[in-house]
Amino acid sequence: MDKILKVAKRLKTFTLDDIVMFCEIETTTAVRFLQRSENIKPVGNKFEYVELVKTEEKFKIVDKNIECKNFDITVVQACEMFLKTKQQMLTEQSYQAYKTFVYSKIIPYFKDFLLKDITTQDVHNFKKYLQENKVAEPRIKNILALLNQIIKHFQNEGYIERTCIFEVKRIANIPKREKQVLTPEQLALLFKITKRKYPYLVPIVQKMNTLKQPLNTILTGNEQQKKSLKRKIRKDFYKIKQEMGLENYKLDDLRYCNK
Repeated sequence: MDKILKVAKRLKTFTLDDIVMFCEIETTTAVRFLQRSENIKPVGNKFEYVELVKTEEKFKIVDKNIECKNFDITVVQACEMFLKTKQQMLTEQSYQAYKTFVYSKIIPYFKDFLLKDITTQDVHNFKKYLQENKVAEPRIKNILALLNQIIKHFQNEGYIERTCIFEVKRIANIPKREKQVLTPEQLALLFKITKRKYPYLVPIVQKMNTLKQPLNTILTGNEQQKKSLKRKIRKDFYKIKQEMGLENYKLDDLRYCNK
């Protein structure tokens, strides 16, 4: 009872009768409380109030054991869920890079896999697949690191067991991609293809080649318009590269070509 404690704290030393009188309660009720209270201790034929000093906890034990859900979540579902969780955490540029790696590389290869079934051998096979398809080494490293991040996320969330644990570790320096310069014949073919199939690209290609500036500088309009146009350009330029047999060529490399 709060009232008894308040009276006891004020009196410091008191008798049973004091409590009964000041709190206006029955004797049996007062006796029962005084016997059970940690703040009251008998001293001879009286009682004394004792202030208990609470010790503040400096640390606590947190149960981090996660019950494994063992959901039959597919790689496609996992990737889509992962991207949703990261969308608000990443910059727009980083998020688009994640999205590109997921939909252009990870999902096409692992689309028939359950996430829990991926093994480290599957990851080795995936690396080999990327190398055979002429993906640049720095890009392969980033794709594998992202795959590892996705797997770890669902392991930590308790969806799958920790049966696939690996590290993407560089064991040699990866040389930077050399800037490629088109020959006059290749440049002429590039203009021929763009004029025939992608006429909107002609002035853009001409400006990049003449002004020696990157695509971001050449494009005009607001950010949303530039973003939409860049997606279209890169998609169409990829088709042009395939037709010309220039898989590793980049659009911005046009700055290094002679007019």
